[in-house]
Amino acid sequence: DHYVRRMQEPGALSAALGWYRALPWAGRDPIGTVRVPTLHVWSTGDAFLGRTATEATERFCDASYRLEVLEGVPHWIPELAADRVAELVTAHVRTAAS
Repeated sequence: DHYVRRMQEPGALSAALGWYRALPWAGRDPIGTVRVPTLHVWSTGDAFLGRTATEATERFCDASYRLEVLEGVPHWIPELAADRVAELVTAHVRTAAS
């Protein structure tokens, strides 16, 4: 698998995790809720983002929210299910624009 090989390169995994650790979450003021129509694409195959957090996301939206669940696609959904994501985003934009 391409991603596994990349993360096995010396320093790659540490650098990837360091990017998340460096985000300034501590002491940050809440940013509020999302106020635009939202499409959330998630997959049952995502090993990093769980179903509970995914389903709770809607609570942070003050506009229309749609959760689209794909089956068995790993974490990198836009790359591994590009055609399906393109269909979903195109339909979402058309709906939101009308």
